[in-house]
Amino acid sequence: MKITSTVLALLIGSCAFAQMKFPAVSSHAEVEQKVGLTEFEIEYNRPNVNGRKVFGKLVPNGEVWRTGANENTVIKFDKPIKVNGQELAAGEYALYSIPNKEEWEVIFYKDTKNWGNPKEWKESNIALKVKAPSTKSMNKTETFEIRFTNVTQKSANLVLAWDNTTVVLDIETNTINEVLKMIGDQLNENSSARDFYNSANFYYSNKLDRNQALKWVNTALEKDANAPDYYKELKVNLEKNKY
Repeated sequence: MKITSTVLALLIGSCAFAQMKFPAVSSHAEVEQKVGLTEFEIEYNRPNVNGRKVFGKLVPNGEVWRTGANENTVIKFDKPIKVNGQELAAGEYALYSIPNKEEWEVIFYKDTKNWGNPKEWKESNIALKVKAPSTKSMNKTETFEIRFTNVTQKSANLVLAWDNTTVVLDIETNTINEVLKMIGDQLNENSSARDFYNSANFYYSNKLDRNQALKWVNTALEKDANAPDYYKELKVNLEKNKY
């Protein structure tokens, strides 16, 4: 097969104009976390310290910061939550912050389609603004990080960490009330041994009504003669009031 000079020129030309790809200076990251029954997703870009003075210089105190690099840091969750005790509706928000030496203001902003800060800042787009202490550490975080810690069935901490600064937000979900409603609506005499065990174990794990939990685990054992040993262990712990 012969390649004509015209075809060859086109091939060379197309290669010459091919788009070159370079690594991002601030790497893109995605975080997924389930807290109880609530699904969280965070997308953000992670700048590095690179020997610079970060807070108070690169990121000025008292000014709105994008809480990351490049386009908006975006947090999504599918059920209403509380942040530092304040209610916030389910949805998608840009995460902005105002760093200061002793305390940060963290802002959940309704417009998520900006590169950095909005050209026009609108107070009406602030869904929630909370304050959180800024703590210093001897351990340096070179690459900006957002992470979840202390995750339980009903709560977690959302941590912002960069350089030697850490800010922690308290996240609370509505897991307890959701599960209590589900049990009230669905648990009945026809429910499986597993459903009775799980209901009892949820009460036990969250230090709810011990007597009710004991009734349910007894029902589970009655319904399943070959129940696993952990059914019996739960019964023993409840009988001993071992919370």
